[in-house]
Amino acid sequence: MPAIGSKLKDLREKNGLTPEKLADEIQLTKSIIWSYELEKKEPSLNHLVRLADFFNVTVDYFINDYEKKMVIDLQKDTINKCSLIVDNIELSESELKEAVEYIRARRIMKNL
Repeated sequence: MPAIGSKLKDLREKNGLTPEKLADEIQLTKSIIWSYELEKKEPSLNHLVRLADFFNVTVDYFINDYEKKMVIDLQKDTINKCSLIVDNIELSESELKEAVEYIRARRIMKNL
């Protein structure tokens, strides 16, 4: 399982940021970023939240095995609890329901 530091470095590099630029963006020092990436220090919860917010990931991404699949059950009772985005626009509840119904219909047609 990748450590917090390697996950942080990977996210930083994928976003084309230097340690200095990332530090400026989230108002930390570059030495703190380096110490996290080199596994010399572990981030505080406050710093993990800042990093997660900045990179639009969960804190869980940093502390658990992010290779695991995320399961979202789109049943009627959970459809309002999730937010899905396509082309930088959040899907409405009716769009989500329409997508679920489309998938169901397609599966039925495949099995005929």
